Amino acid sequence: MWIETIIMPREERGPRQPPPPPRDRRAVLLAAGEESRALRDQVMGFLSAHHLLGAVKWMSEPGFLPLVTLHCTERALEKLREAAEFVVGCAAPVDAYQPLTTTEPELSSSEPVSMAVPVFARYP
Repeated sequence: MWIETIIMPREERGPRQPPPPPRDRRAVLLAAGEESRALRDQVMGFLSAHHLLGAVKWMSEPGFLPLVTLHCTERALEKLREAAEFVVGCAAPVDAYQPLTTTEPELSSSEPVSMAVPVFARYP
């Protein structure tokens, strides 16, 4: 059974820092992308070091948040939760919920299928 798992870096508890002065958006996005890529590399290194790569079915690509989503087995989830460098949570087992859309139409062969009317059909 595959479990959707969400991993974030563990933050140090301490006194809150005052907000930094405003920066250029490009620099903020580049720093966020690097932080996300570093977290993904750290998770991959952890999985590789603990021989858990076969227990992971899918892993998200780096984005602009320090967050990794993956589909893994219960054993991999337990090992990730034991790691001091990550905060790990999970959603539902991947097989537990139905898809949001159906893959095949639910039409009988006797039902006529209406064609879509163009929006500007009434205007010559």
